[in-house]
Amino acid sequence: MKRLTMVLGLLVPVLSFAQQQPQKNQNWHLLSKDTDKVYGTNVIKAYNELLKGKTPVKVVVAVLDGGIDTLHEDLSANLWRNAKELPGDKDVDGNGYKGDTQGWNFIGGPTGQVTKESTEYQRVYFKYKDQFANVTDEKQVKKKDLQNYKWWILSKSLLKKSDTIAPVDYRGQEVKDDYTNIKDRFYGNANLMGDPYFHGTHVGGIIGAVRNNGKGMDGIADAVKLMGVRVVPNGDEHDKDVALGIRYAVDNGAQIINMSFGKRISPDRKMVEDAIRYAEKKGVLLVNAAGNEGMDIDIYPHYPTPFFIKGGKKAPNMITVGASGATEAGLIASFSNYGKQTVDVFAPGVGVYATMPENKYSPLSGTSMATPVVAGIAALIKSYYPTLTAKQIKHIIEQTVTKIDIPVTKPKSGGQKVAMTELCKTGGIVNAYNALLMADNMSKKN
Repeated sequence: MKRLTMVLGLLVPVLSFAQQQPQKNQNWHLLSKDTDKVYGTNVIKAYNELLKGKTPVKVVVAVLDGGIDTLHEDLSANLWRNAKELPGDKDVDGNGYKGDTQGWNFIGGPTGQVTKESTEYQRVYFKYKDQFANVTDEKQVKKKDLQNYKWWILSKSLLKKSDTIAPVDYRGQEVKDDYTNIKDRFYGNANLMGDPYFHGTHVGGIIGAVRNNGKGMDGIADAVKLMGVRVVPNGDEHDKDVALGIRYAVDNGAQIINMSFGKRISPDRKMVEDAIRYAEKKGVLLVNAAGNEGMDIDIYPHYPTPFFIKGGKKAPNMITVGASGATEAGLIASFSNYGKQTVDVFAPGVGVYATMPENKYSPLSGTSMATPVVAGIAALIKSYYPTLTAKQIKHIIEQTVTKIDIPVTKPKSGGQKVAMTELCKTGGIVNAYNALLMADNMSKKN
């Protein structure tokens, strides 16, 4: 799988489309099929025809990622501020996180922060190697260790020749927490600009870069506050950080959480699942990337998964997103994961132009880019129709997709053509215009 500096596994090198399109199409993901001949999201059409004269309310969107450039010219005005906190080494608001004026970094420590990490399958493999290396049958494993054994077997299958040396525990050197203990919550620091923060900066811009300021590009939502929550290093995130990141965002007022990350192994899956349930209880919508391996994640799960461990029920407050391209020739991104049960919608994720650190801008590709497109539309709906719940917004986004009735190319299939409904539950690409029309009708019934 191709990566850009290996971050998240949810980002791929910029594809030829982004390099070949004329300047006017840098914002193709906001355009319309009927007027612009690209499979965008109709965001510009929605602003021009549906939202003029209407006053939105601010919506807080948490960006669980690798950090955000808090000084960026196109982002700083739209960053969330904790009005009850002050910068520095005091916990003024009493929430347990000192100086969290713009968010929190769960992979930081007293003197610095984690930038490089190993993959989860490496960590699991080497953790249990001595315990399970000589096991020849699952029946030899005690019941309490069975799930760990299954994770270890999967980890072993994912191991590469370059992984023969046990990975250095970068986290243990810096963060100083017990990453197996969910009750050990108060660690990290307030610095959101630890490498690789270019990824979160790009994601944040897609959701909510300042609109109509003549700089760089326009975010999708015009009344948004972006909360930075740093949980993803250059490598695989830890489940505990993700779980606490979700809880931190919920407790501090986030209404939507963008999660452009993921991995094949989740040894502490229950921590994350409990946090997803907590977000559901508090009415918070989670928008989750499908991943970039070109795989069927109905068969090969990509974590966090929307399906719960017991019973297989799907989280009603979570949308999982695949990546689409601009034209029929490349409508399904060749790298995108898919799944007719797991993936809910597709959204533009090829050559999406957005903010980069140090007041720069660039197109990037990945389900990491498609996910904030959906989070941005969710924030747009919530800001103009604030009485709608997370579950209602999820329903609206899924019911109003642009249905794709032509055969599309299944990723990593050698060119096999399939129905779009074979790749995602709704069989379509998100459509902000249609979503806002439905939101307007639904809000009148609330």
